Amino acid sequence: MILQDGKIVDSILHGMQEGLEGTSPVASLGAMYGIQALINFIIPSATAKAAITIPIMAPFSDMVGVSRQAMVLAFQFGDGFTNMVTPTSGVLIAALAMARIPYTKWVAWAWKGVAVLLVVGFLLLLPTAFLQLEGF
Repeated sequence: MILQDGKIVDSILHGMQEGLEGTSPVASLGAMYGIQALINFIIPSATAKAAITIPIMAPFSDMVGVSRQAMVLAFQFGDGFTNMVTPTSGVLIAALAMARIPYTKWVAWAWKGVAVLLVVGFLLLLPTAFLQLEGF
């Protein structure tokens, strides 16, 4: 509401579109995926993140020629794969505390697996950039 009423959403969309102007749908989809993965470190709740980012990402996907289904998949992958190392996740921190595993030790052990999942997630997103997905 604040972003829409303050006319800030349009400025954000314009800036994002200018930043990716002339790039392929793959680059735009990769940017959406990366943004969602990074935002997950600040907002670990999927529903809160969806409420904040989807009103921006949905029109952005329309502007850059990426289907909304591909955008939602980028959201889900960006949210899910980074949950294993998100320091703001109460569930992760509580589980590590119960197991008496320091967060830094956990990240040192888990980062390679998370990196592999992020790469695999991007590879799984690639076909969605080229498919004509109907729906929304």
